[in-house]
Amino acid sequence: MARRGAGRSYSRNYGRALQHIEEAKQLTRELGGTDQDVKAYFFALSGTELKAVLDAYEARHGAKARQYAEQAIPKWRSGRVTMSGMVGSRLFSLLPPRMPLAEKYRLTENLWRHIGPSSKRVLRIGLDADLETVLDAARAHIDEVVAHYMIPDDLERRFSWLSAGDVGVKQQLLNHVRQLEKSLVVDGARAQLPVMLAHMSSEDAAHTHRLAQVLKVGKHELELLVDKTASGVRLETWTPREIMGRKSVSGGEPSWAWLWWLIGIGALLWLISQGG
Repeated sequence: MARRGAGRSYSRNYGRALQHIEEAKQLTRELGGTDQDVKAYFFALSGTELKAVLDAYEARHGAKARQYAEQAIPKWRSGRVTMSGMVGSRLFSLLPPRMPLAEKYRLTENLWRHIGPSSKRVLRIGLDADLETVLDAARAHIDEVVAHYMIPDDLERRFSWLSAGDVGVKQQLLNHVRQLEKSLVVDGARAQLPVMLAHMSSEDAAHTHRLAQVLKVGKHELELLVDKTASGVRLETWTPREIMGRKSVSGGEPSWAWLWWLIGIGALLWLISQGG
């Protein structure tokens, strides 16, 4: 009899554990990917901000639900107890209407860094190129990549959750992440290119024909390649073969030491085999 009761207890606990796992998955889907950044925002709320959320929580779910949340928050924050997906969903649904736009931007950026578009291109630049022309080319490249990017479901859900049904806010969030990447790439090129052009025009670079610098912004890589044999600005596809034959930022010749090592190892192996 005791064994049967223990079995029923185990079955209930197991069923409850499965339910909590499924609720946690549902919460992650609802928030659009990881929910850790949302939890971090919630746990960092000031006393006044948290009280406003809990007041709304009580009005919607009752005094007992509020009392439980107040007692559980320190345990959730420390990690001693895991917040259930159902409670998390109820609490977090109250955040967006009270959240500053800057925080909505930050929570969108967090996810965009992981699942946003990626690109890898080369901008070949002649010494006669105008800085603004180069920046326009970099800007147009990022615009092209982002414009053709199909927003995945996770990001769409994050936009929907943060906008709380406000279409205008949803569009603002999308425009923000698009503009952010473009600005970072253009700012990087604006800082690097004058230095590169000045160096290539100096006497120190008399024997250097090409100079490259890679800008890495999020999941984008844009290589600025100043080439004395080129004219104007041209966007090209990045290829490993081209990189191998290209001079480095310091202007040195490409190293073929690895080839001599391979030849030496091959010769040594052949001598060993002959000796055997």
